[in-house]
Amino acid sequence: MKYTFLIIFLFSSLLVFGQSLPIDFESDITTTNFVDFDGGTASVIINPQPNGINESSSVAQILRDGGQIWAGSKIELESNLDFTSLNLITMNVFSQAPVGTVMKFKLESPNGSAERDVVTTKSNEWETLTWDFTGTPTDFNSIVFMFDFGNIGNGSENSTFLFDDIKQEFGGQQIDFPVDFESSIINYTTTDFGGNISTLITDPEDESNSVIQVIKTDEAATWAGTTIGTSAGFASQIPLQLDDSKMTVRVWSPDADTPIRLKVEDSSDPTHTCETEVRTTVSQEWETLVFDFNNQAPGTESLSVGLSMGWTYNMASIFFNFGTEGIIAGEKTYYFDDVQFGDLISTVSDITSENLNVYPNPTVDYWHIYSKNELLRSVEVLNSYGRRKVISQKIELNNYSINATNLADGHYLLIIKTDLGTVHKSVLKI
Repeated sequence: MKYTFLIIFLFSSLLVFGQSLPIDFESDITTTNFVDFDGGTASVIINPQPNGINESSSVAQILRDGGQIWAGSKIELESNLDFTSLNLITMNVFSQAPVGTVMKFKLESPNGSAERDVVTTKSNEWETLTWDFTGTPTDFNSIVFMFDFGNIGNGSENSTFLFDDIKQEFGGQQIDFPVDFESSIINYTTTDFGGNISTLITDPEDESNSVIQVIKTDEAATWAGTTIGTSAGFASQIPLQLDDSKMTVRVWSPDADTPIRLKVEDSSDPTHTCETEVRTTVSQEWETLVFDFNNQAPGTESLSVGLSMGWTYNMASIFFNFGTEGIIAGEKTYYFDDVQFGDLISTVSDITSENLNVYPNPTVDYWHIYSKNELLRSVEVLNSYGRRKVISQKIELNNYSINATNLADGHYLLIIKTDLGTVHKSVLKI
């Protein structure tokens, strides 16, 4: 009898803990693998909606009836999930609930949890939903499903959810400085709050450039904003110091004198923040704004206090027309691009023109760069109107020529990096 119990126990343990992603509910998972809680009941059933993107034979179902607003079910995995490269969780979902229903996906372990929310975009048809866990540590071996989070289920069709094909996928490398939204291998997901809608699009004024469009809706709060990246923040710390306290962002606003706020914080502690604010100087044009965190916004913590307390910053959020509700301003569209640490406009090294020359200036065809003592490491050409990069070249030479033949006439900014430092040089093409 004792041995029979032991065999049953071991077999049950394998059923509960022997799971891994991907999961398709065809043979690897049964109803007994789910652990229900607080009003959620999960089961594996024959697919009642074999159409659209999901014609598979079996799917999972969660029925919510009473209980708590967080009712759901979970599955234990055989090992911890690793989001180092496969940073997304994707899943096919069918719901008859209204579009915009919150679908929470949570990771758990004895040491803590991590959770992400997405909302449905379709009703009464299958869709693939994606939860971004970029930067999440490898601490979790339970996956938790809380559909229609925030509401108490009533056992109706609107409280019944089908799901299938749970996978980990590559969604791009974690975002880091400088942020130009051009790479095909970087995860440029943005995180909206307070009534913003942000989208990565082609620059309306330059089809070769990608930017983030931010719509501050007429329902937006005064503090509506957009986190530049996911809730994991940047891959590296923003190296803010009292003597190196600036960031630049290229922005487009429909109105001049619009307050734009930039906030940096610790992705693991939202109370560790520093905020600063500047105003646009032009309307319906691109301009590069310089944000100096030594000039903190009223009512926010100073950079000096944060640094003295050992705070670190690895996440940034931008707020357009900060302090004004959408219902007052009306729905407005903004754009931003080229988020960088440091003051791109005013920072220059102590390399003198005696050691480095750029000629002729102005030019009709070529700018020639001559370095007397140090190797040239890289050269970038930015268009002065929008600070957009038009030429970028890594080199190891004392002399280099930039072909300006195909550039439009106008002012440009050269960023020349050498072993000794960096030079910013204004030049003209005629």
